[in-house]
Amino acid sequence: MHAPTLQCRTVPGSAQPPQVRLICLACSEDHLSQYRAWAAELNEHIELVTVNVLAYGDLTTSLPLQNKCALVASLVERLQVYLRTPHALFGQGPGAQLAFALANHAAQLHPGQTRHLFVSTCDSPHATTAGESAAALNVPVTALYPSGYLARMLGWHDFSSREIELIELPEEQGNDPMLNQRLLQIINTHLGLLSL
Repeated sequence: MHAPTLQCRTVPGSAQPPQVRLICLACSEDHLSQYRAWAAELNEHIELVTVNVLAYGDLTTSLPLQNKCALVASLVERLQVYLRTPHALFGQGPGAQLAFALANHAAQLHPGQTRHLFVSTCDSPHATTAGESAAALNVPVTALYPSGYLARMLGWHDFSSREIELIELPEEQGNDPMLNQRLLQIINTHLGLLSL
């Protein structure tokens, strides 16, 4: 594996292997930097895997997910070792739609291993699939959205047959440390419940 494309972080000196992996799909250099900064703040039972999606193919917001089949297939192939063990997925913006597609594929290949899907600042899949319906996930979904976007996020209910949680985030101002802290609290709490 190439380090700029796929990176893992485990807690140094930790005697126990991670109980869950958090696979973060980075669709920009800013997202990649953001996820790398999370490594020191995640609970010790969580292993962070950052994926530079741009290294696998073009991800433009104007294309619906069904036009990204090759990109999803490439990610599924590359992430097999992580998808066959307990994991959660995180994506924001176009990465959230990709995380949803990846979760659907992982559920078919490795049932029960995707433990949570976190999506942030993105419309629900029905807004981008041009009338084609995607299968509902049997995975808890946490959809994070900026103020004023609730109506666009409600469609996520149709894509999860399990519990779904909608959380309004504070107004984002650049690389806001408070926003990152809030995201980390949510992730640590939800993935911490998996270790009980």
